Amino acid sequence: MSLLMILVTLVAVVIVGYYILKSYHPVFVFFFSGIILLIAAFYFTGTPIPSGAKRAPETMTFWTTLLDSFVFITDTFKKQLAGVGLIIMAVAGFAGYMKYINASAKLAYLSNKPLGKIQNKYLILSGTFVVGMALKIVISSYAGLMLLLLACIYPVLVSLKIRPITAVAVLSLIGIDYGPKDGNTVQLAGIVGQQDNVVGIFLDYQIYPVLVYVVLLAILIPFYFSYIDKKDAKNGVVDEAVEIGEIIDPKCPTYYIFFPWLPVVFLFAAYFLNFKLDVVTVIFVSIAIVFIIEFIRHRSAKVLCDGMVVILKSMADIFISVVSIIVAAGVFAEGIKALGGIGTLAEIVSGMGASAVILTIAILSFIVYFATVIMGSGIAAFQAFGKIANDIAPKLGIPPITLVLPLEIASCLGRSASPIAGGVIALAGFAKVAPMEIIKRTMPLLIIAMIANILTAWWLTTKDVPEYMKTAPQTNTELIKHA
Repeated sequence: MSLLMILVTLVAVVIVGYYILKSYHPVFVFFFSGIILLIAAFYFTGTPIPSGAKRAPETMTFWTTLLDSFVFITDTFKKQLAGVGLIIMAVAGFAGYMKYINASAKLAYLSNKPLGKIQNKYLILSGTFVVGMALKIVISSYAGLMLLLLACIYPVLVSLKIRPITAVAVLSLIGIDYGPKDGNTVQLAGIVGQQDNVVGIFLDYQIYPVLVYVVLLAILIPFYFSYIDKKDAKNGVVDEAVEIGEIIDPKCPTYYIFFPWLPVVFLFAAYFLNFKLDVVTVIFVSIAIVFIIEFIRHRSAKVLCDGMVVILKSMADIFISVVSIIVAAGVFAEGIKALGGIGTLAEIVSGMGASAVILTIAILSFIVYFATVIMGSGIAAFQAFGKIANDIAPKLGIPPITLVLPLEIASCLGRSASPIAGGVIALAGFAKVAPMEIIKRTMPLLIIAMIANILTAWWLTTKDVPEYMKTAPQTNTELIKHA
């Protein structure tokens, strides 16, 4: 029966991947498949549906089982909207407002000025990458950051005789989501049960793969793209002429560049002062401060009303594009878990000794990576397999964060390798090339980054567990009981 459940689990994942690849909406696919899997698991393995009514097994019918599966969907919505979903919506509302008042555009505009002082154009590319990754901590949207960089930094790169295809290829690599106010970090913390400690998650774990990624690619970019450009020149590849856009200074005071940093500053201050402050509260306080300054500047309450509409619309948009997928992927993940195949695989792998950990990290990371390449967004893949990884980690005797974190990084790298990701499409449009032309240039660097991500995650499993993780049982036996 165990081997059968493993087979059924694999078949279910393949079928879901097939329909998503065929452009079926992932929310529908995940909800529909999740319900089927929950019901199938109840009849094949006797696994009760989570959140369902506590009925005696002999009184259960197909219709009561179906009803319980919808009860679980309702409870999942309630849990997400009151937790991670609300945080992501609040962050999106703040980001939308920063874009509306030109604060994020001003920050990107001023960030490109140091680049002009670098003489070697390939070192400029490396500097652009580092600057872009620094901006990522406050401009959380990948597509949004790409558009800002295209408006503020891309014209500078092209004017410095950097090839358009090379410039956009480097910009596409600025894709790792990180930092205490980023939606992916919030989701990561929620999966491992540390949603109230996103700063701790960032400082104790997430910062390491991010630093490895930034340092590694900053070193490789000058050598790699110099080689690619020389190879293209030798093969007679000619770039299509592109128009250099005008670099426009956004209309807002210079001090507005500090506004996007407000939530990050507040979260770090609260963390180091040992003061409990959640992300949503920080976002609302930051918005209130900016509202006051905007009112003083414009002397008009209508400006604040318009800003509030922008915030609410941004929250609604992120609910449609992100939160709904998180909920649906959570239902699918619960269905996969209920089948028992993943648990059986975890038991088999856990008996393989020390190699089990790095093997599991590698397999799950590449699954999430390629799933993201197919879907163009890493949200669903990370949510579904992140929950599964959270359950597998105790069986391997490691803290869940060390297995879930590389999946979060892998989902970001997969997005940068996806020809249907919004940010990649925008970059290709500016350079007048096909998205696959960008992917072909960046794929070797992304694969190297994936290997570095896996090795860093493996190292983190040996790292001292911080204080907030020490309350969890740590021996393999205890972890299995705890799970």
